Amino acid sequence: MSVHPDRKGWRVRYRDASGRQRSRSFVRKGDAHTFDREIARRLQLGPTLAAELDRHTMTLADYVAGPWRAHAATLTQPTRVKYAWALGYLAKLVDEPLITIDAPMIAAHQRLLLDRGASASTVREVMAKLSGLLQIATEHGYIPANPARAVRNVPVEHGDEIDPLTPVELERLLASLRGRDRAIAQLAGHFGLRPQEVRKVPWTALGDGTLTIGRAQTKATARRSRVIAGPAVAVRELRAWQLESGGRAAEPIVGEMTANALRLWGAKRLRPAVERATEGRITGATVYTLRHSHASACHYVRTLTLPVILRRLGHSQQTHFLHYAHVVDAIDEARYDDLDQVVGAARADRMFRQCSARGSER
Repeated sequence: MSVHPDRKGWRVRYRDASGRQRSRSFVRKGDAHTFDREIARRLQLGPTLAAELDRHTMTLADYVAGPWRAHAATLTQPTRVKYAWALGYLAKLVDEPLITIDAPMIAAHQRLLLDRGASASTVREVMAKLSGLLQIATEHGYIPANPARAVRNVPVEHGDEIDPLTPVELERLLASLRGRDRAIAQLAGHFGLRPQEVRKVPWTALGDGTLTIGRAQTKATARRSRVIAGPAVAVRELRAWQLESGGRAAEPIVGEMTANALRLWGAKRLRPAVERATEGRITGATVYTLRHSHASACHYVRTLTLPVILRRLGHSQQTHFLHYAHVVDAIDEARYDDLDQVVGAARADRMFRQCSARGSER
């Protein structure tokens, strides 16, 4: 090992643990000598003790920028983005040595996030990602145990139960909409699509009575495509919208639409229309309200057993009953053979009510 001047400053020549000749350049002479002394110290300590000392000084930020990257390569892009998002909430911990991060420190940081206005759901997600980081650090031998596992989760207050539109209210809503507004409402209300799926599903997915949702159109956690049999009248009306709009095969059924644009559509167009259709019973409706309405309507159909409904919606059994147990309990029996009968009965009921209202006006 030696320090030599070169054209750009100072160069340190040394041999690594495998005996290979190495060199490194520095602008300042003092930095070169400091590095030279550190290499000499590590050779004296030996590789085992030097690695142990590194573990004691490695911060969370060092770990994420270094060893964690090897594990991150096995994760999907959305998952890596989620970890990067969580690190933004861990600014007070990233400079702490891994070995010193313990359960009380994590609990105090959790309390800090809540005090700064983060929601309970956000804090739970951040803590889950921190636990994932520390678990891999444990498995790789950087820390003896995962301290995040000893920290209790923040309780999440459950909101009000889902209040879906009845089949009659849904058909009343659809009758008040035209063009793309109606197509969006049908995709969510007659086929039960998620907002992301509503935006992305192309015309090529619409077959003779079915709509195919591929993995590219659904959320990242969904592991399989779905083939959804919809009401025949909904398929016919979507085909009519295709002719009217000039939609082509690879284009989205609702046209190019961002997630934010769909949210704005829900606030400005859907919400007031739902309030009118339900006579003020439902306020604050979103696209998910239509998906919930479809999920509820499925339980009126004899041929749609629970496994079929779960596959249709892309739900697990636990998720489905968490949201719709009260709806299932309220339905006495499955009274229809298919969704066409549900829609037909709802439209007949809607027309009957309209005729009755016109008669009373006269």
